[in-house]
Amino acid sequence: MHLYENFTECYLGLLQKVYNEPEYECSPRGLKIKELLGVRFEIKNPRHRLLFVRNRKMSMEYLVGELLWYFSGNDSTEWISKYSSFWKNISDDGKTANSAYGARIFRASPGVTGDNFVQWDYVLNELRNDQDSRRAVIHIRSPWDSMNAKLDVPCTMTLQFLIRDQELHLVVSMRSSDIILGLTYDVPAFTMFQEQLANELGIGVGRYIHVSNSLHIYDRHFAMAESILSPEEIGQSKLEAIACGEMPVFDGKVPIDELMEFEDGLWKSKSSSEIRELFDAFCMIERDDINYWIDFCKILIMKRCNSIIGLDRKEYLDALSYQGFRKIGGYK
Repeated sequence: MHLYENFTECYLGLLQKVYNEPEYECSPRGLKIKELLGVRFEIKNPRHRLLFVRNRKMSMEYLVGELLWYFSGNDSTEWISKYSSFWKNISDDGKTANSAYGARIFRASPGVTGDNFVQWDYVLNELRNDQDSRRAVIHIRSPWDSMNAKLDVPCTMTLQFLIRDQELHLVVSMRSSDIILGLTYDVPAFTMFQEQLANELGIGVGRYIHVSNSLHIYDRHFAMAESILSPEEIGQSKLEAIACGEMPVFDGKVPIDELMEFEDGLWKSKSSSEIRELFDAFCMIERDDINYWIDFCKILIMKRCNSIIGLDRKEYLDALSYQGFRKIGGYK
């Protein structure tokens, strides 16, 4: 198993292995890849979840949008396409996404649980009733996907949560991991799920363990991999990760209804004054844990800066409370 302190160190180590020391070179669906099989890695600090790799630019706007999409149980490709046009082209029915993990976790999913129960509620109750349980498993990919999913087959198979020594550990099992596109955002999302469940259980955040049955890189990304893995870039990336540190601890639950209402109002707003009024109203919400999510709202506002005259992206970027958000946002 590969053991890493943070996600940046993890990403650089895995990319070096799969690009420079692949076990196989093959072409699933005619697309050439370098590949490692059965890769298992652990990140010791799941809150150190952001990727500080300058030649693999991470979009905080997309990360926040995807997190809201997941936590709300939404599976609309129209909704998430505001943050990435990628989703417009892979929907099997033209409307929904099979890889909308939140719809399979936070909603009673017809394709996974037959509309009978919500998997998040199941694992929460299971671990409340038996802290030593090994049954708190969320299934993402279902057997139905083998026949029904064509363009968008979920890469994640299961999320298993275990409490040991009063900490919540997460073991993720993936059938397939694209190290450039998929892993970049999967690890932040899954560790946010881990932290949220730990909060609801009233315990600490433990280890994050990830198993990729196929960890791979496509040939269209080979040049990017070479630039990321230059000695100078590796050193600088590791230094930036250490300097920015982990994301802040969040308490309580994700205020998803309030965040989705803010996001909806943001896209309906036509002027900078409307957005400022909307933002001020969010900041005034009477919840003890609301301050953590103010940065997320600022990041969403930055997405709108390209289409609202008078909005200054730099103003909101500079106002972010967590240095790591500013560092990533400054790459753009």
